[in-house]
Amino acid sequence: MHATYLTYTEYQERGGALPQTAFNMLEFKCRKRIDYLTDSRVQNMAELPEAVKLCMMSLIAMENAGGAETQVKKPVVTSYNTDGYSETYGHAMGAQDVSRAMNMTVRDFLYGVEDDNGIPLLYRGV
Repeated sequence: MHATYLTYTEYQERGGALPQTAFNMLEFKCRKRIDYLTDSRVQNMAELPEAVKLCMMSLIAMENAGGAETQVKKPVVTSYNTDGYSETYGHAMGAQDVSRAMNMTVRDFLYGVEDDNGIPLLYRGV
């Protein structure tokens, strides 16, 4: 079993800039998302595929930028109005939109990747 899918050193080597305390929480959350979508197949692999590490990089960036916790702590202003002056800056993704985008990211990165037994990581028994 793997304690992490991406170490902090690997994260930094790939250009990550978060402090380690923030990284640790995000790595855990993103690892759990991959475990859920792969039925924990990655956990049982002898060696982690590069696709998993790259997927983690993308998920961590997405979770940091727009995950549910981020949106609670730092809500995005999508409209501003004062004394008749109004500004709107496009569409902000909600927590559900971000979650769907993260799930699609996992599917994009891990499509066709197999575990040590030759079973596709994304196989859900259908």
